[in-house]
Amino acid sequence: MLQYKNYVPEGVADTHWDEYETKDKIIGQIKKQFKSFGYRQIMTPTFEYYDLFVGIEGTIHRDEMFKFIDGNGKIMVLRPDVTIPIARMAANSHGRYQGYFKFAYIANVFRVSEDQSGNKREFMQAGIEYLGNEKSDADAEVVAVGVKILKECGIKNFQFDLGQAAYFKGLMMEVALEKNIKDHIRKLVEEKNASELFHFLRPLNIPSRVKDTIQKLPYLYGKPNDVIRTAKEIALNIEMEKAVDYLSEVYEILKDYGYEEYITIDLGLVNHMDYYTGVIFKGYARNYGKPLLSGGRYDHLTKQYGLALPATGFGLNIDEMMEVMEMNNMLKESICFTDFLILYTQKTRERAFLLAETLRSKGFIVESDLYGRDLKGQIQNAEFRNIKEIIELAGENLKIVSIKNNEIKKKTMVQFLKNLESNGAVFSIH
Repeated sequence: MLQYKNYVPEGVADTHWDEYETKDKIIGQIKKQFKSFGYRQIMTPTFEYYDLFVGIEGTIHRDEMFKFIDGNGKIMVLRPDVTIPIARMAANSHGRYQGYFKFAYIANVFRVSEDQSGNKREFMQAGIEYLGNEKSDADAEVVAVGVKILKECGIKNFQFDLGQAAYFKGLMMEVALEKNIKDHIRKLVEEKNASELFHFLRPLNIPSRVKDTIQKLPYLYGKPNDVIRTAKEIALNIEMEKAVDYLSEVYEILKDYGYEEYITIDLGLVNHMDYYTGVIFKGYARNYGKPLLSGGRYDHLTKQYGLALPATGFGLNIDEMMEVMEMNNMLKESICFTDFLILYTQKTRERAFLLAETLRSKGFIVESDLYGRDLKGQIQNAEFRNIKEIIELAGENLKIVSIKNNEIKKKTMVQFLKNLESNGAVFSIH
């Protein structure tokens, strides 16, 4: 029988220190942008009741959730989504806090994927949720945060496709079709499969003007002003006209942010219509087939938890963004290191710990170890761990071994610390 103790399951992976150091810096940059816009970081539980997610149309399919039974026989799931728990949190908190909420999160998400094809079962997601603000300015701000994150992380060739769920919903109000038929139309529009869409619509008993408009949806893609003008011309009712006007407002606000060059309009972007209620968007990097982030307005979600709050937000796949950065040689590899390794004996241990804390207070990374007179072994370990200097407490003096320069110097404690200050080294010297 095959033993699995030395393996990790499909769809997950270990992350080693240098890789995690690189990832941590990217996470830090993302958090910085979230905070600069006033989004406050929260965390939802790693596992939740299955009932929280089941019945929420247009989001995570029940077959994509990792399920297990707790000690009381209740069905639990590993976190398959973050927006839904945040909606519950906002609904439960609104009685104590009035006004709007601006939440940010960095969390691991778990999804079942039978057809792996590169899809991870556990991935890190960053996102924001803006609840309690129904204005177009809120939608534009959420998009702007996404744009700025990609810019600040060094990704240059990217674009955001903006759609409008309300436009398609307004169009479907013109006909009485069963849900499965509407869903198939939506699927063909999303895939921009104009030929199959034509053949599917032909036998349906719906007005020709509606058929014509549906067939134009896959082509409503491109420069914002052109698409908005055409969409307004072919709108069949006031709901469609309002949807276009709202989308136009969001675009005008994004122009004021200075992000016009990154925006494309795509009214064929009609996925998850049961979930999204207004502007929807996806952010793509050039030569990468999957969206790095996606989001939109979902005004009806919190109502299911007892309080209706308008809401908009997005989720960003950090692992996939790192793939894009690595693919384009934009990933600045971070190497873990230690500034000083302090070696001590039982007699010098107290002085060694005092020196270590003094250096740490100045921002240095410091390790310490009981010295067994095996300096060669310590040097080999220092090279492996990327330790820059070894300090041995020898009587009243310090013996300093520079691994990089292969030098040995002797100094008093006072001389050593004074030399650091004279060099202006109040943070890590490396």
